[in-house]
Amino acid sequence: MEETPLKVESENLSGAVVLRAEGEVDSYSAELLRDKLSEAFGAGLPVVLDLSAVEFFASAGLSVLVEYHLLGEDRGVPLRLVSPRGSVLRALRATTLNETLDLYLDVDAALRAG
Repeated sequence: MEETPLKVESENLSGAVVLRAEGEVDSYSAELLRDKLSEAFGAGLPVVLDLSAVEFFASAGLSVLVEYHLLGEDRGVPLRLVSPRGSVLRALRATTLNETLDLYLDVDAALRAG
């Protein structure tokens, strides 16, 4: 059995749920990201998604981000993205999602956001 190209760890920190993603988000691993975001949003706390260790980010991942951004707006639960860079930032810029989603340089800045 092949190992998933994505790992997502979760912890509650300073009144938020922090998800730390590592690896690749593609059409196969996007479902794991969706599942972890679903669990995190169930807590009703702000969700901080740290993408600093994500090396590849396909359109399937963008769909998940849009889905949970909109869900967060409906529920009043913010989704905050940390340190998207490389292919993640390129994908966000290519779709202008970098202008819609809340982006932060580090987890501390995302936690401090009001």
